[in-house]
Amino acid sequence: MKALVVDDVEMNRELLAVFLEGYASVLFAESGEDALKLVEDALGTDAYFDLICLDIYMPGMDGHETLKKIREMEGALGGVRATVFMVTGSSSPDDMFDALMHGGCDDYLTKPLMHQSFIDLLSKHGLC
Repeated sequence: MKALVVDDVEMNRELLAVFLEGYASVLFAESGEDALKLVEDALGTDAYFDLICLDIYMPGMDGHETLKKIREMEGALGGVRATVFMVTGSSSPDDMFDALMHGGCDDYLTKPLMHQSFIDLLSKHGLC
């Protein structure tokens, strides 16, 4: 499996890398803009992302906007679609609703992240 972890906080990226150890090769982005470049480079190759973990609150382009653009790029190729987990410190029902119903994400994680909960989500989505 190939994963992309997008978070502006290095410690959060490192934690998700530890969680994904043994399950995926991982690339990192510190911003939505950086994530879009990596997605664009990977689209149309045999090495597209199986999983994208995307922080909602980042400076510049937030996770909602980033995901919208990712889904547009995937849609242009027809059929290519990564599983996306939105990751945030917010437990706001509005954020969850927006991400799940309007944002095109596949699941939602709140920080602090728990290893077993993360692995359970991977399993739920057939990623491990």
